[in-house]
Amino acid sequence: MKIPSLNPYYRAALVLIAAACVLIAIALFTDRRDITTAAVVISGLICFLTGIFLATLSRSEPLDDRYVSLLSLQGCINLCRVSADLGIQGNATILPKGKDGRSETMQFLPVAAFNGVPITEGSFVTGADTAGLLLVPSGDPLCKEIPEREQLVIPQEIAALKDLIREIGVDVLEVAERIEVSDDSELISVTMEGYRLIGGCQAVSRESPRCCTAVPCPVCSLFACILAEGTGAIVQVERCSAEPATGSVNAVFTLLRQKQPESP
Repeated sequence: MKIPSLNPYYRAALVLIAAACVLIAIALFTDRRDITTAAVVISGLICFLTGIFLATLSRSEPLDDRYVSLLSLQGCINLCRVSADLGIQGNATILPKGKDGRSETMQFLPVAAFNGVPITEGSFVTGADTAGLLLVPSGDPLCKEIPEREQLVIPQEIAALKDLIREIGVDVLEVAERIEVSDDSELISVTMEGYRLIGGCQAVSRESPRCCTAVPCPVCSLFACILAEGTGAIVQVERCSAEPATGSVNAVFTLLRQKQPESP
């Protein structure tokens, strides 16, 4: 059985507390009652308080980013393979909660270009104008959990949504060192610098660059879900590209605000 290892800060805290016990024990057993004894006792107290401080603030060892980036990888690749075998070539579109009476946010993967909101509730959508796969987005669990745990409210203004994406990516999930979000009309670009999970992006790109637009990873899917819920518009994943040399990832989304025509 593997014995769990303590992180360096916690080990240092234990050493300081042990040193404090040794120093105070020396002062008690020698019982010289002079200034040297006082200095030893004070040193012991300082070591003890410092050790308590380090133990309180210490955290467990962080997970290895290389392994974490691969956790959801194969599921996205498998779904992309299945959609390709079914002849589905369109980009993923996020349908916001409340759109056409929907009770939850969904992801629609159309056969070709997006022609309209599917009106069926099953996973396989077939119709004269609209066909494809209707799924729960991979970022949906995060989109539900983060606002509740962090007590965040998804705003409706684009400027506030941009700030929220930065806060979630950098401060909450800590997947990037810096995030830049820009908008040009209905086009939203999210650039993550120092992206910690870029190893998974590289692995997906080696399989097929289309995987990122057909079945986006939980992080990019989360951003799309936030944009969809905040604006109330259908969000389409246009592009997602990684630059291993700089450690950055750029994801581009389109807001389809105009109501799409439904099948007769």
